[in-house]
Amino acid sequence: MKNALKRLQPIVHFVERLNRELCRNRQRQQVAISALAIIAALVYALSVSQLHQQRSALGKYVLVHLASTNISVGEPISQHNTKTFTMPAQFVLPSTRTSLPISLTATSDIGEGDVISSQNSSANGEIASVPAGMRAVSIVPRVTMPALAPGTFVDIIANGQIIAAHGMVLSSLNDNVGVVVAVPELSAPAVASAAAIGEAALVISN
Repeated sequence: MKNALKRLQPIVHFVERLNRELCRNRQRQQVAISALAIIAALVYALSVSQLHQQRSALGKYVLVHLASTNISVGEPISQHNTKTFTMPAQFVLPSTRTSLPISLTATSDIGEGDVISSQNSSANGEIASVPAGMRAVSIVPRVTMPALAPGTFVDIIANGQIIAAHGMVLSSLNDNVGVVVAVPELSAPAVASAAAIGEAALVISN
């Protein structure tokens, strides 16, 4: 029996040593896992803190509307051809539309991804921004015409001649008695004079 125990002692010592090593390895693994978990938590907390700092630095955020497809002049603008995007308020221009009025119409060609603003759209009752190089003139035709949507292109005729080609309707006057039309700067005096004496007529153009 004693001889058998002596023979088994090396095996017992080996098992004990193996067990100690395994315990040490488990402790090392646990320490390593705990350290990695702490580092990950610190990195996450730092990232969240930096994100909050960046958002605070940018200030308030505003919901703006972008064209989700190409929108042609005179085409209605609604949720069907737009999408929303959140931007820092400090980067949003005053002309940017943060809501879409009813009966909003494009007053110029709008490309996909462009911001919808008062400079490229107009709603009933609004006066659209006058495009660069043009002047706005109120015209009350002698002959009653159907309502013209903002963005419609018209030619202004007086005494049988076109005095301003490719003018753009900006808005309708009260009770639809006339329209406000943007015309080229050089043509504005002649159009204003013809409109003042009631000689200006409108013809829808392409």
